[in-house]
Amino acid sequence: MKTKKYISLVVVLALLLTTLVGCGKESKTVDKGRKDEGQAVEQEIDSEQYLNLIMSAEPSTLDASKGADSYSNGILNNVLEPLTRLEEDKDLKNVLAPAGAEGWEHNEDGTVWTFKIRDAKWSDGEPVRAQDYEYGIKRTLKPDTAAPYAYLLAPIKNAAKVNSGELPVEELGVKSLDDKTLEITLESPTPYFLQLTYQRVMLPQRQDMVEKHGDKYGSEIDTLVYNGPFIISNWAHNSEMVLAKNENYWDADKVKLNNINVKILSDENAIYNSLANGSIDSTGVGKPEWIERFKGNKDLEQLEVINPSTFFMFFNTQDELFKNANVRKAFSLAIDREELADVIFHGINVPAYGWVSPSISVEDNEYRTLVEEPLKKLAEENKDPKALLVKGLEELGMDTDTSKLTVKMTLGSTDQWFRTYGEYVQQMYNENLGINFEVEFVEWPVFSSMVEKGEFQIGYMAWGAEFNDPISLLSLLKSDSGAIQTGWSNARYDELISLASKEMDAEKRLEYYTEAEKILLYDESVLAPTVYPRSNVFKYKYVNGLGVTPFGTSGYKYGYTQGR
Repeated sequence: MKTKKYISLVVVLALLLTTLVGCGKESKTVDKGRKDEGQAVEQEIDSEQYLNLIMSAEPSTLDASKGADSYSNGILNNVLEPLTRLEEDKDLKNVLAPAGAEGWEHNEDGTVWTFKIRDAKWSDGEPVRAQDYEYGIKRTLKPDTAAPYAYLLAPIKNAAKVNSGELPVEELGVKSLDDKTLEITLESPTPYFLQLTYQRVMLPQRQDMVEKHGDKYGSEIDTLVYNGPFIISNWAHNSEMVLAKNENYWDADKVKLNNINVKILSDENAIYNSLANGSIDSTGVGKPEWIERFKGNKDLEQLEVINPSTFFMFFNTQDELFKNANVRKAFSLAIDREELADVIFHGINVPAYGWVSPSISVEDNEYRTLVEEPLKKLAEENKDPKALLVKGLEELGMDTDTSKLTVKMTLGSTDQWFRTYGEYVQQMYNENLGINFEVEFVEWPVFSSMVEKGEFQIGYMAWGAEFNDPISLLSLLKSDSGAIQTGWSNARYDELISLASKEMDAEKRLEYYTEAEKILLYDESVLAPTVYPRSNVFKYKYVNGLGVTPFGTSGYKYGYTQGR
């Protein structure tokens, strides 16, 4: 099974500048357009139903197994039907809804799941079968597919061994009992398993189409067939993609939009000007000056969404200095997160005092509303970070004169943003800890190599959760993960994550997560979270019903316009 890969902060910042789709809350006077709403529309919607949107890059491929970018994922969510969808109710709370599967059940210990595939058709009229979901999952795990997200399927029985080539794909715990029944057997009870059923790695694929088109599958519209709310009616590479309503879709009566015209445009100013002049209906905005400009436009509505990601500094716990927990705590608490968010991130991002970011839930409740961020308590108890540093130096038997201490942070980029960031952090540490703080700038491949070899003291990265459960982030620090290479290990932490990964009771699982995060940040301070990234989406007020939550997969399905 492939290991998780950490994300370059450069990539994260780029993704935050433009979002694939426009999002927004619905007007209170109209049908919400969501699954649980059946009321009639009080005011008539526009007779012509279309949206003009932007993607800032071409999808790499629409082969669900092989793609890894957010652009292709956004399109796939709209043209293929997963087993389930993570939709939103009228209060914008995520709800797991039946989609390709009309229902499911599991055995007593949660190791065998049975999905009832609904009566549905592909866009070419062929019936959707359980075998299509089985084939998609198995193809993703076959070693020669080289699927970048195959590791998400690790909970399935024999998935790791199939993906590594140790076992044939026939040994995978996925099989069709008949055309309408899909059975999935897990290695052990997995409480977050349903959070994987709407991921691209479990999307259905038609074996006849894959085999007919070979390496070209997913690269042109004539190599694809669809069972989602929309089909792709035109794909002018690096220019435009047009989606049209799929009349064969099982829930077509709920789909109001007839066309979505998605321009592919990478220049930020051109994108923002397109929104300003009304040639597109919605987009994400990352530049502070444009955010302020759009806030003043009475025709636009702003939506702020905290993303399920965390920007953070991390310490080499094998380093002579940073092997001490009090030293690490001092460097974590010496960061003025409020000031950092305001000055460096222009007030867009949110100060982070926890590892698990907002927007991540345990069952139906957002984790951060249930668990206090550990660093807030640590800061309350330690008003003077420098005193903690001195205490740590004493424990190490080192000179306690902090002015004689030199520490280096390594950043994985040489561009101007990182240089500004490095200079700001340098000033912050020099003032708050009275040390000599140095910053070195290297290209990302060099940085990755240095981290892998343990040739650093402090590093800086970002990571986003891949599915909606705290374990998506907390598991990265298990001693056998290798994802964030701090050199740290803690037997109790490992035990807690292992227990949580199999605990089906939500309250008990929450206890495990809470204790694990406390060990990570309050007790050991292995990481120093800095900010949670926040997206700003602007849409014209006539746009309604599009998904807004970070993990949601309803996409354009319930979208419509009223009063264009």
